[in-house]
Amino acid sequence: MWIRPQEILLANALWSVEQANPYFVLQKRKGKGLAGLLVGTLDSVLDSKAPLYRILHRVTDADTSYIVAISNCKREITSDWQWLEINLINTLSTFEDATEVTNFVKCKVESLVAQNIPEKPKEDVDSSDLQDANVKFHKLFSMPPEEKLVNYYSCSYWKGVPRQGWMYLSVNHICFYSFLMGKEAKFIVRWTDVTKLEWGNNRLFPDSIRVKTRKEKFEFSLFISSEETFQLMEQLANMAMNQLMSEEGFQEDRTLPTKTRKKATVKNYSLKRDLDARARSEAYRCNFNLPLNEKLDGEAKCTMWTPYNKQHVWGTIYISSGFICFASRVRCLVTIVIPMCEINIVEKIENSSNSVLPDAILLSTRGKSNFLFAQLTERDFMLERISDLLFKQPEFSRSPSQILAIPKSPSMTTPDADSLTPTVQVSFQPALSTLFAHQSSTKHAEKETEKLRLWEHHFSEYGRGVCMYRTHDLHQLILDGIPNALRSEIWMIYSGAIHEMTTNPKLYSTLVEKSSNMENFMTDEIERDLHRSLPEHPAFQSEIGIDALRRVLTAYAFKNPNIGYCQGINIVTSVLLLYLSEEETFWLLTAICERLLPDYYNNKVVGVQVDQGVFEELVETYVPSMTAQMQHLSMMSLISLSWFLTIFLSVLPFDYAVRIMDCFFYDGAKVIFQITLAILDAIKEDLVKCKEDGAAVQTVNSFLESIVDHELISDKGVGDKKIDQDSDAKEKELKKVLDISELICQAYSKYGEITNQDISKLRVKHRLKVVQTLEDATMKNVLHSVSNDALFNGKELEQLFSVFREEYLSVCYWRTNQVPVDLVEKYDPLKPFYDQYRIDIDQFKILILSLSPWSSGQHAGVMALRLFRLLNSNGTNLINFRDFVWCLSIICRSDMSDRLFLIYRLHLPPALLNSELDDISSPTKSDSTDAAIDAVEFFDGVQDSIDVSESVNALTIHDDDDVLVGAVTSGNGDAVQLSDSINSESSNKQINGLPVADVSVIERFSSISDSGYPESAIISSIETSVSIEPSPVYVPESFIRSKTGSVAMPRSGLTTPQLDQDLNRDHLKSIPRMSQPQFIQMCKTLYDMFLNEPNEQQLYHAIATVATLLLQIGEVGKRFSRSDNLASSVFSTCQDLGSVSFVECQNEVKKLEDDCITVNPSYFQNDDSKIMKECTGQGEAGENVDTEVQETKRNALHISAGQETISADNPMVDLDWSISFEQFLASMLTEPELVAYFDRQFDLTPAIDQFRNRRLHRHSSLLADTPNF
Repeated sequence: MWIRPQEILLANALWSVEQANPYFVLQKRKGKGLAGLLVGTLDSVLDSKAPLYRILHRVTDADTSYIVAISNCKREITSDWQWLEINLINTLSTFEDATEVTNFVKCKVESLVAQNIPEKPKEDVDSSDLQDANVKFHKLFSMPPEEKLVNYYSCSYWKGVPRQGWMYLSVNHICFYSFLMGKEAKFIVRWTDVTKLEWGNNRLFPDSIRVKTRKEKFEFSLFISSEETFQLMEQLANMAMNQLMSEEGFQEDRTLPTKTRKKATVKNYSLKRDLDARARSEAYRCNFNLPLNEKLDGEAKCTMWTPYNKQHVWGTIYISSGFICFASRVRCLVTIVIPMCEINIVEKIENSSNSVLPDAILLSTRGKSNFLFAQLTERDFMLERISDLLFKQPEFSRSPSQILAIPKSPSMTTPDADSLTPTVQVSFQPALSTLFAHQSSTKHAEKETEKLRLWEHHFSEYGRGVCMYRTHDLHQLILDGIPNALRSEIWMIYSGAIHEMTTNPKLYSTLVEKSSNMENFMTDEIERDLHRSLPEHPAFQSEIGIDALRRVLTAYAFKNPNIGYCQGINIVTSVLLLYLSEEETFWLLTAICERLLPDYYNNKVVGVQVDQGVFEELVETYVPSMTAQMQHLSMMSLISLSWFLTIFLSVLPFDYAVRIMDCFFYDGAKVIFQITLAILDAIKEDLVKCKEDGAAVQTVNSFLESIVDHELISDKGVGDKKIDQDSDAKEKELKKVLDISELICQAYSKYGEITNQDISKLRVKHRLKVVQTLEDATMKNVLHSVSNDALFNGKELEQLFSVFREEYLSVCYWRTNQVPVDLVEKYDPLKPFYDQYRIDIDQFKILILSLSPWSSGQHAGVMALRLFRLLNSNGTNLINFRDFVWCLSIICRSDMSDRLFLIYRLHLPPALLNSELDDISSPTKSDSTDAAIDAVEFFDGVQDSIDVSESVNALTIHDDDDVLVGAVTSGNGDAVQLSDSINSESSNKQINGLPVADVSVIERFSSISDSGYPESAIISSIETSVSIEPSPVYVPESFIRSKTGSVAMPRSGLTTPQLDQDLNRDHLKSIPRMSQPQFIQMCKTLYDMFLNEPNEQQLYHAIATVATLLLQIGEVGKRFSRSDNLASSVFSTCQDLGSVSFVECQNEVKKLEDDCITVNPSYFQNDDSKIMKECTGQGEAGENVDTEVQETKRNALHISAGQETISADNPMVDLDWSISFEQFLASMLTEPELVAYFDRQFDLTPAIDQFRNRRLHRHSSLLADTPNF
């Protein structure tokens, strides 16, 4: 491939010469020996994948050369070399000057490049490099295509010695790869396993990054930009923690604008751009308290005209899909939020020679306010973006200004009442303080009037509503307290809840309607807490307030099942209802739970625990003298749970605490930390003296009780105690208390430098530790819940749970069609711990095929599918951890009988479907010898090594024997008797050393069971001689009872006592028998299980012998079943005809016994038609009897298989052939090789380690030698 000529100085370094002429050299990259190791190291460190071949143009009498062609294919580079020799060599020889030769070559090669390579559109410089890195990332670490690479960085990994390499950061993993001197080092760490991220100075290098997991530590340094790398790592780790808590996957946002400026280069989508945009949007929403779906579109430096002081203020204008915001360069000088739905006109002001407002635009709102922004460098582009966003705005029935202007009547009916059903009439309540008067002093009323006057004056100067200017004056008014009459408006505006209420005008009424009849654990908890919510207020001593509180809490639980209901929400909501209408309360509660205090009210109160860690770090920074004492007294949990969760409403009177809430809705979560630090600082001297928790709690409570609002206590004392009217006594009493205004003032003056951005960074830092601690606690609970149902030790269970959870979370990572989850059921506190994680069929197959020792064959996937069907008892197509562990416990640790029963059950419905039997061609002949040979031929490649005659001769039947009673040898070689009905006359007879007995047909008539099988058939019930005692393991419900209702296995788990022998016998009789097609499928499974075993051939020989034996047992059993059916038919026919006496019927049956049951060596040579003729005894019982018997037999030979009826007319199915589990188990016990295999205990640790490290395996294209460090 021709390339533009590139000058190089060292032409022969690391390259060998293949061909050469006076002007050009064809070289090959060195790849062997020490030079090859050095080349590979340089390529890895420099991330430069040099081609295998190149062509250089050598400059005569100079040390420089030019690369003119490169290729990884020898054929392609040879073609280019031949072109040069044919077309250029002769021409170049005519030049006399070397410079002319070089210029001619460069010009010629550049023309070739221009002809062969089309011009590509201009794009990001790093896009091609990132694409190459993405390919390398997936190749090195065997990642699926769904795993997205975000960015990669050159760094040094420290593990004993530094190793220079590349760090790859993807959505779900942090990976590292290094190749130095022929040795490679690489590892993969899930973000969900990271417990700590640190950025600091190393002993040798500054700006190092440390990553800590539960088991290992990783240290990196020598970054080009360590700050950028650490910020991205923090963002990815935070996303992983959110995924752990919400179990939601990462969704790419491909709606990012491709241009942010008019003349900017078009930017292609990349995941790094996506995450950067998310971080900027999150900071933007936090600064202006905007809805969670708001995404920042662009920003620009500009000035804004402030009419209240007639100045131009420098700052930044932000534009998003729903808002235009401005923030001054000087912190908190002025900010403004303008919803797009409030804008009427946007226009630009033309520039003039003497204009003082260059590049300006003017915005006009519905409230007739004008906002002027000037000195916009990209004014036209920004004006175009604003116009496009205005055009895309949806039409709302009400704007924020209109909502705030709606009067609240005492019996306010929702404007969306028409959406409710006619039978449901709901009147939403206004602020409950307007319906239920609360006692207040005269001084308080005067203060309220004065505050209201100041606020009205401020509105007249700075504007009112959502578009008002937010300045220091406004902040001071909020610190002094908001009048009760304005509290609803101010809270809704500055919390941002008004915007969510505007965009969802009918949602609350719809939720109230849908949740009115909802009953679950959340509604039960709500009902319990309704009368505990602010019970001292008259509003909640009435059904009006209780009903309003119930509707708001239930509607929110229905809206957001991830949070549902948490204790503490009821207290906050009850106070909100006092000052806001019912619908406003709902939306403000939504803002608190989802934006202002994220994760505070979920089922694990993660946000509260995270902020507990944040507060500990703030105490260490601002009140260092209290750090050790706070940890010693265990005060942190008390503060976080009671103070933070209820925003001080649970520890202060609500009319005092609302002053803190005024600041909270304006300034955000930082207010909670500032107030808490101020309280701690005020009582630190008393707390240091405390020696135990009780004394510390008493100290804190005493201080909280001393906090008052002087506006509310002019006529009453502290703690409702009357203060003496003497002015000196009153003054002395008031000196012991702290006014709430003073507390707020101290908090802002001492700790005002704390910002919401600082809190957000600290939350990200501490969320890792908190979430991982909760995950560890969850794992302990899950392991404890399954410990009695598993046969693994604690470490193995922990490893199994880790891989099970990882595979479960992979659905969130990579699955696009994720199975929908019922969130109410998911967060049900009564739900067992082991049922929190459930995997589907694809994940189950991955785990079983990777961990099960039975999964070595090529048909292991079929067995995994049948295992899944068997465990899927509830029909959800999901398997929980307990069922998964039980399954592996049976396979790896249980005894032989349990393992064989599992295999047996896997080949009966519902595990085995009828559709899987369609291609099975069952033998229709009754020749047991042929059936035995067929069974041997089934095992490919082993028939020559098996002595079929041994199995056949073991059951050879002599002429003088009436009936064969099956007997097999046990694993130790001793004969195991399988029948207790041995005839005394033939008890001493033996066939090849095995006992034989007679059983007459008449005797069997009296023992026909309800299932249609003779209880004393050819092979009698195994419980007479073989004791089956299942080991105590948990058995899933599907194993207890199949879908057809037949009992499969008694629940003999560790949770129940060991069953006695009689119960085992009764149970074994109820196990369904196995048909011939099912038996063939089971033989395939057994044959497939032994692949790659050390004694593979011996196992094949053993299973072939057992299969032959079982086929013969089934054949003999089929003959007795047919005899029973015929004899029963004769009795029935004789009774129907009425002309045949009972004695004649007995004689007829005796003939049938003599004709059909007397076995001789030539009998097995007959086919079914011959047997039928012999058994029907034509001409002996009369034509009518013969016809009735044959018809009755045909009707009797229709059996039900699952939901389908299989007829005897089907030549592909042998309906009479069957075996029982007792026969299968006893036959397997005859082969020592099989007994040893199924009694072997398997250690899962190597399989688990291999499964977890499967992505670290080397590809064939990479070196296999890995360093040990």
